[in-house]
Amino acid sequence: MKRFSKFVEDKMPAGQRGLDYEFKIYNAIKKAKVNFFKEGGKPSAGFSNVGAGDIEGTLDGKPFNIEVKLSADDQMGGGSFSYDLKSKKFKAAKKMDQADEELLLSAVRKKTRALDAYILAAKDLEPTEYHGKITGIPIKVAKYGRDELKAKGLLKDINTKVSTDASFIEKHYNKKGVYYIQIGGAGLFYMGKNPFKLPVPRLKGEIQVEIRLAYSGTKGRFPDGTETRTAGLRFQGRLKTKGMSPHTIDTVEGIEKLFLKDWSRR
Repeated sequence: MKRFSKFVEDKMPAGQRGLDYEFKIYNAIKKAKVNFFKEGGKPSAGFSNVGAGDIEGTLDGKPFNIEVKLSADDQMGGGSFSYDLKSKKFKAAKKMDQADEELLLSAVRKKTRALDAYILAAKDLEPTEYHGKITGIPIKVAKYGRDELKAKGLLKDINTKVSTDASFIEKHYNKKGVYYIQIGGAGLFYMGKNPFKLPVPRLKGEIQVEIRLAYSGTKGRFPDGTETRTAGLRFQGRLKTKGMSPHTIDTVEGIEKLFLKDWSRR
């Protein structure tokens, strides 16, 4: 039975598992005998898109917004993105968690110069009648042009991993009024500031974003018969947390230990 349950869990979409973990925390807060800690509204898919955090509770009547991640090596989401050369703007092909998308794009903007260099070099390829009309990514180029751009090292400059440290994460969430993060298996941490002076450690870790401009194997042609290939831009982010917290809020016991035993209310 345990093996079957584990199989079902592994096959469950990461977004659903993350939402289930948020509900676990929400329900634990409701059941805990800590009358000055309130759970706020129910978690739902995309909840943090309109609010400050995944859990928007209150502590002693004050906002206690908490970001929630499923694990210390949590996949933050990702997917295909378009990029416009003129506006320098990215757009996700499919809707994703806004907080994760903002973090991904903030990290990826470090590669804007490399993307621009690739696109501008592609615009100069022959036949310029067609390449000159390129406006961004997805990008369609002659097959030989793809190989030429790769030989110049322009693809290598894009296909890399970008890493950002915890201070980058903290600034992002602090702007939204979120100063705490609960991570499955690691516990509760504060980010940047610890306004409630909770006995929890500061978040340590980084976000790693893999960036790939990937060509499909599908063949195409320009009107003049030149064989072409089309490439799309893909991002994949992962939060890597270091260390463990002595406190967690994903169980009733953890909540009561933190707020009724180890924390001095001020």
